[in-house]
Formats: sequence, C-alpha cells, structure tokens
Amino acid sequence: MEENLKNLIIESDNLIAMEELLPAYEGKVDVMPIDPPYNTDISHIGYKDSGYADGWVAFMRPRLELACRLLSPTGVMFIHIDESEFANLWTLCSEIFGGHNLISMIWKKTNPLFDANRKEKPLESGLRRTHEFIVVCFKDRANTTLAPVMQPYLNGSILEERLQPLETVVDFMGTTASAKDELAELLGEYGLFATPKPVKMIQEFIRSAGKTDALVMDFFAGSGTTGHAVLALNSEDGGQRRFILITNNESDICKRVTVPRVRAAMERYGIEAASLEIRLS
Repeated sequence: MEENLKNLIIESDNLIAMEELLPAYEGKVDVMPIDPPYNTDISHIGYKDSGYADGWVAFMRPRLELACRLLSPTGVMFIHIDESEFANLWTLCSEIFGGHNLISMIWKKTNPLFDANRKEKPLESGLRRTHEFIVVCFKDRANTTLAPVMQPYLNGSILEERLQPLETVVDFMGTTASAKDELAELLGEYGLFATPKPVKMIQEFIRSAGKTDALVMDFFAGSGTTGHAVLALNSEDGGQRRFILITNNESDICKRVTVPRVRAAMERYGIEAASLEIRLS
C-alpha cells in the first residue's frame, strides 16, 4: 500500500483499519490523540461504551499494540480516560510501552469561563466530578522532548495566551460543555455527539508532540475533533500536518458527524475539498 498524502477519514472497525494501514504507516505516525470508550456502562452517548465480550482490556490491547507499532521513534499518544479504567489502562500501557515511557495528566473538564451551557450532574457522595485523566505514552521518552504550547491564562478577567511548557494539569483549554458548543456552532445542531473533546486542548497536544509536518492519527475519532484541531493549527502557523481519522458506523457517526464536521472546518479555513479522502464502509 502506498502512503496517502491526503487527509484521510476511514469508516471501519479500527482494528481492521489499523492492520490495513500498518504496511504503509508503521513507524510514521507522530501524534495520536485518542478518546476510547471509558467502559462506564452508559447508554445515551450513541456508541458502545461497555459490554465487551472478553473485557475492556482485551478490546484495547490489540489496538494499543498496533498503535505502538504505528508511532514514529519520537511519537506520542495521548489517551483520555476516567477513573473507571485508569488503573487498567496504565497497566496495559506499561506492558506495551514500558512504564518509563508513561506520564499521567489531569484535564479539568469544567470551568465557569467555558460552561455557559453545562448541565450540572448530581453530586457523587457530596463530590462534584471536575476532572478526567490523560495517559501520555511515549515511544521513546528518553529521546523525545515535548515543545511548549500556547497556554491560555487569566489576566484579571481577560483570557490571554503565553508560550510555556505543557503542564500535567490541563486547564483553560476548553471543557466538555464548550466542546459541545464548538460542534454545534460548526454544524448548526446541539447534541450531535455526547462526549467531544475541545479543539484547543487537542490542538496544543499536537503542537507539543509533533513538528509542523506531523502525521496525526486518531483511531477513536468520534466527532472528528482531532481533524478539526489539525486544520486549525495548520491555519494558525502555516503547517503541513496531515491526519488519519478512523471511526466506526455506530449510530452513523462517521457520515452524520465526523465527515460533516471536517468538511465544515475545511471550508472555514479555506482548505480545498480535494485534500480529503473519505473511505466509507
């Protein structure tokens, strides 16, 4: 298989798609921001999040093993998760990447500055859940240095940005609620996808872990945030980054959300439609 020089969206089981991509892309992917199922047994989100026949770890293992092979020698993967499977994910990634190649981060997924449309959830034993985890997997941490990011911060009541190292607590880069707002603003309908991640956060992960010509892959692409983030970052700095997005056909997510979102983002940033290849199942 020859390497595709276009941005690519694939509608497929990600295990099958990654196996097919391996001959052309082994050792070539620079950044992998992924948002896998959390195994939390919730039914309203529109895709399978639990109930795997042989368990969640057995589902994730072959996908992460392929991801490790696809990563470049200095590649980095950012895996979003909550506490339901954090321990299992950490153990699994330690086995695949080596514990010395892992770092944990915390994303503050709520912030009053971004949460005008947030629906408050019931307290849990008197606690309000305001964070999730990110497991950062380096292919070779000893020889990989993350670049500084454009970190938003409050200057009085004004949100500004400054170049600084990426921190292990991610804040002011958007929230769950603002990610839903971003999707609605782009596609004109609220609630198209229940669990998107904010563009700014994924954009800064890509800026930090990859050069301006990085190849970015998201094999749990969902609403297409990663593709949107690549396009936004290229528009900002003139980069030539490319993306490969893989998502399945549950609830027709790819045709209904992923593809329309990426196309709308391309139109926003003045990118030619011919630069995108779409492979539907």
